[in-house]
Amino acid sequence: LGANIHSSVSGIVKEINDIAIVIEAFDEQSKDFIPIKETEDYLEAIKEAGIVGSGGAGFPAHVKFKADLGGGYFIANASECEPLLAHNITYLEQNPEVIIRGIKYLMKITNAKIGYIAIKVKNLKAIKSINKVLKPEDNISVKILPDMYPAGDERVIVREIIGVELKPGELPSVANAVISNIETIKNVTLAIEQRKPVIDKDLTVVGRVKNAREGKVFFDVPIGYSVKKFIEEAGGYVEPHGEIVLGGPFTGKHGEETSPIVKTLGGIIVS
Repeated sequence: LGANIHSSVSGIVKEINDIAIVIEAFDEQSKDFIPIKETEDYLEAIKEAGIVGSGGAGFPAHVKFKADLGGGYFIANASECEPLLAHNITYLEQNPEVIIRGIKYLMKITNAKIGYIAIKVKNLKAIKSINKVLKPEDNISVKILPDMYPAGDERVIVREIIGVELKPGELPSVANAVISNIETIKNVTLAIEQRKPVIDKDLTVVGRVKNAREGKVFFDVPIGYSVKKFIEEAGGYVEPHGEIVLGGPFTGKHGEETSPIVKTLGGIIVS
């Protein structure tokens, strides 16, 4: 159940230990990336790119998407359930066509007949952006979720969107469905179309930060950079400040300034 890893920087490998490959980055960095190998197999491209569930679970995407739904449902989870976080919705507002193309790729991979985008009604701007690019032949439609926590839980989505009540421990596959969050779908599109590996992350910085009291979104943050760098990019601390929380306010965990950006990190909250 592993996933490929790719360096976000050019540099010298200084250390390899149980939790990290430590790279001393060169001062000059190219904006180009080393593409994954050429392949016409979408699932192989997903595997080569090292895509995992970006919403926090981190499950290898090539394993999850190796499913034959036989005409079932592919659901894009656009709930962005954790309060304060906004990077998924912001990306969807600005780049709906990337996500639509990704859903279509994943419907083909999983042999799904119907695509849904599960989103809260309060995200009206994103809904309008989606509807502008959707076409009837896409067989993809917007489905509204209640504005509650945890609307983004897979069991809640299956119940609200498909009308199936999963038993404890059951996966969406029981309801003939596969669910994936917005950033994961974005990464699928980039892997297939640009042969781009997962080397960066979208995230929200929020809390007692000078220019991020209401939240500041960063796109394409290099994996491995420190949390402190993006607190500083957002204006630095509002003093006094408390704990750094990595993730959302409900499911986040304690972090340090030196904690690295990883594939599953969505939020940096300064309390």
